[in-house]
Amino acid sequence: MGRLTSFWLHRYLNWDHSSQMGFLIAIGLLLLALVVALVGPSELQQPATIGAMGLVITAQVIFLWANRGMVAEYTRAQHHYLDSDFESAKAILEELRDSGRADFRALTLLGNTYRQLGQLGESEVVLLDAVDLAPKHPFPVYGIGRTFMAYGRYPEAAGALDQALKDGGAEVIWFDAGEAHYRLGNTLRAIELLQSALPHVQDEPHRALMATYLLSRLGAGEPPAYELVQQGLPYWERQSRVFGATPYGTALAQDIANILAIPADGQIQIPED
Repeated sequence: MGRLTSFWLHRYLNWDHSSQMGFLIAIGLLLLALVVALVGPSELQQPATIGAMGLVITAQVIFLWANRGMVAEYTRAQHHYLDSDFESAKAILEELRDSGRADFRALTLLGNTYRQLGQLGESEVVLLDAVDLAPKHPFPVYGIGRTFMAYGRYPEAAGALDQALKDGGAEVIWFDAGEAHYRLGNTLRAIELLQSALPHVQDEPHRALMATYLLSRLGAGEPPAYELVQQGLPYWERQSRVFGATPYGTALAQDIANILAIPADGQIQIPED
């Protein structure tokens, strides 16, 4: 709690003076309106309640205005990340963090960016900070789960990814949780999660490929088609290179070798006696 208070105080101190004063006035009037609404004369309670609602909206507007620069920079970093320009995303997000203007979303994106660059130590530190700020939000919890996976720390990865699902994370997390449980050897749980994920990853060839491949390894599906291998494999080859020094990178290298050994027609040839 102290860390969270310190974070928001630091953010507030970086606002412009007019935003600081406006926010303080709005909060002060809001507290006064709430007191009147709760214990004031009956004829003033309804107007005070209406006034309090208006002051909440006013405070939100001031908050968004004061953070307008951070929102624009975060959006730019997000575009760089989606374009796989991780160095540019990192530069923007590090500046946000160093200036005290990064919220949990910006910290999560920075942690994810560090992971994509193979900087797992930095990724873990920043993502744990993001989780501290928003422990029940699936975005940072999912991020730290993926970083644990990249390390090869599968029990921690599975725990974080399961928690992200419980906290309302997107259906695509079924894939990541399924991969973690597969690498832990939790066969039934992995099959359940990966089968649930398949309908939601069809527009993401890399996830569709790995989900199909893992299910085939578990005896719960056919090997991936040649076209899917062609579309999805480059992503996993890059991941294998980035995390080549970790147990996860080693496991991916073996998966890639297995996938490349699948005949183009998907049929495993059984040698004749």
